[in-house]
Amino acid sequence: MIARLKTLAGLDFHVFLTLLLRGWGILAGGATTLLLPFWLTPGQQGFYYTFGSLLALQVFFELGLNQVIIQLVSHEAAHLQLHDDGTITGDAERIHRLSAIRRLVQRWYLIAAALFAVITGLAGHVFFERRGGLPTEDWLPVWACLVAFTAVNLYMSPRLAIVEGTGHIGQVARLRLIQSVLGYGTLWALLLAGAGLWVAAVVPAVSALTTWVWIRIRADGLRHAPSTASGPGFSWRRDIFPLQWRLAVSWASGYFIFNLFTPIIFAHHGAKEAGRFGMAMAIFNAVTTVGLSWINAKAPTLTMHISRGESTDLNRVFRGVLIRSVAFTGILSTAVVATAAVATQIGWSAIGRIADLKSLLAIAVATTINVLVYACASYMRAHREEPMVPVSVVSAGCTIAAVVLTATMPVAWMMALYAAIGGLVTLPWTVALLRGYQARHATLSAKHLAA
Repeated sequence: MIARLKTLAGLDFHVFLTLLLRGWGILAGGATTLLLPFWLTPGQQGFYYTFGSLLALQVFFELGLNQVIIQLVSHEAAHLQLHDDGTITGDAERIHRLSAIRRLVQRWYLIAAALFAVITGLAGHVFFERRGGLPTEDWLPVWACLVAFTAVNLYMSPRLAIVEGTGHIGQVARLRLIQSVLGYGTLWALLLAGAGLWVAAVVPAVSALTTWVWIRIRADGLRHAPSTASGPGFSWRRDIFPLQWRLAVSWASGYFIFNLFTPIIFAHHGAKEAGRFGMAMAIFNAVTTVGLSWINAKAPTLTMHISRGESTDLNRVFRGVLIRSVAFTGILSTAVVATAAVATQIGWSAIGRIADLKSLLAIAVATTINVLVYACASYMRAHREEPMVPVSVVSAGCTIAAVVLTATMPVAWMMALYAAIGGLVTLPWTVALLRGYQARHATLSAKHLAA
């Protein structure tokens, strides 16, 4: 029975560890959501969640490169032997190319992390100084530490992306699970001890420290490429930029689609309302991460099937992860709304610290749509292509317009327009693009059989 359930759920080591991480994320996020209203003031809660929205500006510095790294590494690793200790054996030429990727991205992320720390730190200081409702000394030191630790994590992130690209999704998920357990455990302890807004810096700090330790003790099979390799390695202009600029536009657009709301609500409705909305988004972000567990765990596998020309296996794996991702997202989103409705009905006082039911329902619909769109986009991006640029730009433009039109209205109006944009613009367009890719594989399979 256990074996049948594992087959039905599509579980293997990588999916299981990813799901375990996401499941813990829901429990940890839920516990944090319950504790914050009792240990932070409404104003502090608003700062807590708005910090996260502004830190998401790192997408403008990463510019989608981690996704490119995973795809490029997966393409090469499909023809190599990968070992659990981090070493790689096989064709010296391909190992040489992987090593070239590693050296290239390390330079990029050093510059990106430094720019992020300076620009985002200053921008956040100006924003909170003008719009905030707390004394500067209460939030500025916390913001400085948050930006610093986030910059360190940004600098180390390509090393983890390389490991994921080699197919070791489960190993990285295990690391992130340890980070999350330690981080949230420390956060709760400090929250109960009365540390106030300082708890916002705990999880990034723990993540930076544990990632550094993990990188130091893990063998790195790419550190020394075989000296016999004579190929050109990787060229940024030839191998990375053609895909990266498209991903950069899509991911930058994603900031406006997913992270613009909280700062706008903070600016127009105050820290208290931003805190209510931020708590709702934190819950649904946890739902999203669980829903995406299957597609994220199998992303390198999709790329490897494409690299080897295995169209039938590619589509089989994709159908399985698509159904499971969307189904679990829909079920969990419905459960969140139902729980909030029951809490409202019985008059639970803490429910006043989260967004109203109409907003929650709209966010639930948008969350399910977003997971479906992400899954389809992952299938197409596994081809080392980025067809989502026009979709992302148009969706971001519509979202910005919706936010501007509803900035002073009740939050539920803003969320209703957000869900409508996803259902009427983003999703149909994405599905149409996906069918084009699937038709391409059907044609290739027919030609292969004929041959």
